[in-house]
Amino acid sequence: MQANDLFRFGGAAAVIGGVLRIASAFPISRDPVMLEALYDIVDAMLLFGVIAIYLERFDKLGFLGLLSFAVAVAALSFIGGPDTDPFGFSTYQQGAVTLLIALLGLSFAWLRAGQKPLWASGLWFLSAIAGGLLSKFPPLSAYGLPAAGVLFGAGFIAAGIPLVNRKG
Repeated sequence: MQANDLFRFGGAAAVIGGVLRIASAFPISRDPVMLEALYDIVDAMLLFGVIAIYLERFDKLGFLGLLSFAVAVAALSFIGGPDTDPFGFSTYQQGAVTLLIALLGLSFAWLRAGQKPLWASGLWFLSAIAGGLLSKFPPLSAYGLPAAGVLFGAGFIAAGIPLVNRKG
């Protein structure tokens, strides 16, 4: 197996994870077992995706990129953790917020280094804005988290497609 094959696999994982994250923003099922399986697949795909996204440009992202990558991987472990709250707080909720902050840090490093595509980092920024801003307006607050989830997933799709299409 060649490095390009691993990057393509990671890019495909980012795209699949992004598509499934978008799908999970809508009420596709009420079956808790099916939803938990969907979320597990999303988390695994996003993990493989973020690894490939970072490694493809690690030498250009500097310390902020490295730190953001490390925090993103750790945050994904909290998201995939138990649904019970053994620590007195929601590990999913804290992990999701931490993951988004890590991706914003990665996006700053990405933009500073002039990395493409710009859409990926832009969509992650918009995800944070949508989740935060829409939640402040009661008529729109029900749309904040779904909109943030769609934009978040779209950012992974935008970052993954160039990896899938990477030439060897």
